Amino acid sequence: MKILIATAGPVPAKKKAEYIVNIAKRLDAELIALHILREEQAKAKGEEALEIFAQAGQEAHVNVAKVLEKGDIVPTIVKSAEKEGADLIVMGASDGKVVTEWISASVTEKTKMPVVVIPSHEFKKAATISS
Repeated sequence: MKILIATAGPVPAKKKAEYIVNIAKRLDAELIALHILREEQAKAKGEEALEIFAQAGQEAHVNVAKVLEKGDIVPTIVKSAEKEGADLIVMGASDGKVVTEWISASVTEKTKMPVVVIPSHEFKKAATISS
């Protein structure tokens, strides 16, 4: 099984990587960490975010493929999931972020693949439990 996770950058990756890697481990799945570059965004930040997932995967013995793409967010998530042969897309939702909700809903509408959206409070609970 392959799970695609799109990361918005190093800060969200630090909050979510361990939780999402744990899901992949429990499902005996490979994780595909995707970062989408936008025009104004530095490539180094994207690589840093992907490396956070790779490091968490290495510690948990989960294979993590790093994918850095340039494009519009929703179509690039869907296209990358298909290209990489993902079986599932996992997305994290942020507190009170209308844009995040729109992205999650749009990805769900644009693919036949299952999409799981994890609310931000779940990441906070996981951090509290593991601390």
